[in-house]
Amino acid sequence: MIAKPFIKWVGGKGKLIPELEKYFPKEFNRYYEPFVGGGALFFYLKQAKNISFSSINDINHKLITAYEQIQQNPKKLILFLKNIETEYKKLSHLEQEKYFYQKRELYNKEGIDELTTTALLIFLNKTCFNGMYRENSKGEYNIPFGDQKNPTICDEVNIMAVSKCLKNTEITNLSFEDSVKRCKMGDLIYFDPPYYPVNTTSNFTSYSKSTFGLKEQEKLKNIFASLTKKGCHVMLSNSNTPFINELYKDFHINYLEAARSINSKGDKRGKIKEVVITSYTI
Repeated sequence: MIAKPFIKWVGGKGKLIPELEKYFPKEFNRYYEPFVGGGALFFYLKQAKNISFSSINDINHKLITAYEQIQQNPKKLILFLKNIETEYKKLSHLEQEKYFYQKRELYNKEGIDELTTTALLIFLNKTCFNGMYRENSKGEYNIPFGDQKNPTICDEVNIMAVSKCLKNTEITNLSFEDSVKRCKMGDLIYFDPPYYPVNTTSNFTSYSKSTFGLKEQEKLKNIFASLTKKGCHVMLSNSNTPFINELYKDFHINYLEAARSINSKGDKRGKIKEVVITSYTI
């Protein structure tokens, strides 16, 4: 595999690919991923499988803008990022922190062009605390400065590999229900939504200003069921909770262990059980 996620995203599936692959159908036609996030599973499938058509989607407009810019303007983006990296690495640590907050303020302004938005998104992701992405209710990115000693801000080789991987890939910024309206029998749809919280202190769904609560989880289950009736192969990841297990009791529920890394306290990170739900038998 050459292309890998160009951005760190909460809930990334990179380490789980060997486990998730066990639940893929043996054959499928087109591939849809309505909550693409960092895209680890998409990049794996696109490079390892002979997929006739792929479609990736996310509700976060700036994230999708980044995919589009890498697909269409990788060399311009690389030049932009190299300039940022050169400026940043000339600064002292205190100056770097000030530079970070200046760029974060610019990123949150309306009206900046798409190439600048993408370059700033990648820069902030590489230099913020724990490589996280979160927006407040106004849609403003609000993660603080991190403490990386020598971050790679411009990964030229990977950006070009990602751009190549995105060729002939449909990229959309729609609701998850609209992104799968054209799915047909034999297609594979992988849903990786914001997870239902395991408890009242673990709710982390602010990848964008849009929320993903109980009603959205129930709507997603209804879409899952309607796609199943169409003859699609449907696969979904979520938290292992009584609510999710009850919601998908009519489908095939499988369990796996995943590393949990979004907690700010290191001793609270570790393995946690997740569910992989399929509309089909393996």
